Amino acid sequence: MTRHRNVASDHPLELLPYFRRWQPGLTRDLVYTGVLGTGFGLLFFGLYAYDLPRQRLLPQLVNDFVIAIAIAYAIHALFAAGQVLLGPWLRKCPGWLRTAYYLAVPTAGVFAGYFIGLILLNPAAARHTIFTPGIVVSFAMVSVLVSCVLLLLSLMRAREMRGQELLAAEQHRVLEADHRALQAQLRMLQAQIEPHFLYNTLANAVGLIDPAPARARLLLERLIDYLRMTLAASRDTDAPLQRQVDAITAYLELMKLRMGERLRYRIAVTDEAAGISLPPMLLQPVIENAISHGLEPNIAGGEIMLTAAIEQHQLCIVISDTGVGLRANGAGKVGGGVGLSNLRERIVALYGKDGSLNITTNASGGVSVSLRIPHIESTCTPH
Repeated sequence: MTRHRNVASDHPLELLPYFRRWQPGLTRDLVYTGVLGTGFGLLFFGLYAYDLPRQRLLPQLVNDFVIAIAIAYAIHALFAAGQVLLGPWLRKCPGWLRTAYYLAVPTAGVFAGYFIGLILLNPAAARHTIFTPGIVVSFAMVSVLVSCVLLLLSLMRAREMRGQELLAAEQHRVLEADHRALQAQLRMLQAQIEPHFLYNTLANAVGLIDPAPARARLLLERLIDYLRMTLAASRDTDAPLQRQVDAITAYLELMKLRMGERLRYRIAVTDEAAGISLPPMLLQPVIENAISHGLEPNIAGGEIMLTAAIEQHQLCIVISDTGVGLRANGAGKVGGGVGLSNLRERIVALYGKDGSLNITTNASGGVSVSLRIPHIESTCTPH
């Protein structure tokens, strides 16, 4: 009683959710066919035993169950053979031919199973009773009943599978739309971050043109080098951490031209962490924030420290500064600027609850920004 479509096994009982809990297989389908045959036996008994005397109920029940089980497994065998012999043709033939096939197979199965059941019950009388008027009428009734039940189950299962296919297609469409929306959001946030850096740098260069044209020229040259280094990486979906560290180093060297000895930095990245892939421009806003809100307001300047390592199956990146700190500069500025605000939104969009961004005050002054994201094995080679 197995019907094969685009899956390995599709039994009529799978229409009921209870029977979908087990993986498809030959043993499972044989058991299901026995269950379905038992149901047919109860149905036959209900049709034929309503006017029988009490002493004939048990023999009738045995007869109905034997014949029903024989019919069920005969139909099962015919469908299995049909799948092997006619499977490719069935998938390509018109719908009306498939309907005729699903009516013809149960009819043939009823005839074969009925005959097998009679042989099992009374081998000597089977050959003489199979074509008697009463048996023929009974055979016709059973054949119509079984064919209609199986056809109904087949149509209901086909409708359900079609509904599942439409639901899966709709879910895929929604996921694709969500993915496109997420990518558009990330591009928008990144577009806000990049001008933030460019405006500051160009303003610094303009401010140096009159008092220090040579330094302004050097600043623009460093800016060009930095943009050349980061432009290609910023268009990628991700890049090794080391590539972002190299871009940050170029940025810090750029800022040192303006701040001089007021800006110092140290970078320590483990080899394992250096090869981990990250979305582009993930760390840049933190460095910008440390300089603009931490070091620049401090007359003596300060130091920026960047460390990255794998801790407890997470990539942990800490960027600290020895600037003026949260209280001196206002907590709102440190946590709510465009750069860090956008970074927080990006982390939520990319990693959900698995990613985090924490901002704390250092005991000796300044601020530490700790970024933790899931550690995904990467084949990228740091450059």
